[in-house]
Amino acid sequence: MAKFESELIGLGLKDKEAAIYLACLQLGSSPVQQIARKAKVVRATAYVILESLMHMGLVTKYQEGKKTLFSAEAPRQLMRLLERQREEIEDKQQDLEQLLPELMALVKEKGVPTVRYFEGREGLHAIRQEVNMYSRPGEDTIYNFTPADYLGAVFPDSEDSAYKQRLARGIKAKTIFTTKSTSLKKKWLLEGKGGLSERRFVDSDKFPFRGGVTIYRDRIVIVALTGKLFGVVIESQGLADTLQYLFELAWIGAAEVGE
Repeated sequence: MAKFESELIGLGLKDKEAAIYLACLQLGSSPVQQIARKAKVVRATAYVILESLMHMGLVTKYQEGKKTLFSAEAPRQLMRLLERQREEIEDKQQDLEQLLPELMALVKEKGVPTVRYFEGREGLHAIRQEVNMYSRPGEDTIYNFTPADYLGAVFPDSEDSAYKQRLARGIKAKTIFTTKSTSLKKKWLLEGKGGLSERRFVDSDKFPFRGGVTIYRDRIVIVALTGKLFGVVIESQGLADTLQYLFELAWIGAAEVGE
């Protein structure tokens, strides 16, 4: 039983909650005193814990004559614990997304540009998540210079959660990209027709860049996608504005040289 208790605690139950739930499973429909004795918990505490388990949907209470009996729900109901944790995490993430711009504004008020360094694939993934989280849906646009072949080597489509996250949050992006793959070119251009994504292609033989650049809000992201993977995030409104103007100039040029 100790093994089951530790597993239930790992799922989010407290130690006495796990003991009471297991006692209910073993005993079937039983009065509180019998459950408390089986779980080795004092009766008053058992009542409180049973109420908590009922709130979780793991235990039910009913009357049988003058007796109040408690019965454990099927173990499949334990999945509800994970669903609740997932819901709580999603709620906290939404709260954090709303709070982040305000917190970052406190840093920005100091007027001192900052430079942060990230290393490896996990570092690049963290940068891409930050871009999505810090951008405001319906207000901001993310500007990208992207070598699609190199990006795909680091983040294959099946693992590109950042792209899916951006779409799910409703954040717009404009991208100038290169690729040597005809099929990938068609795919990216097709996905970039209207909606949240706008894309323009430039020939990688003429513009063989191997790193990516992203401009959004008051930040510039520069990443190396070959050799040693790393990225740099520069927080400066003035530099971000300047790079955005250069992107718009390149966007016009991409329409002329793109195929």
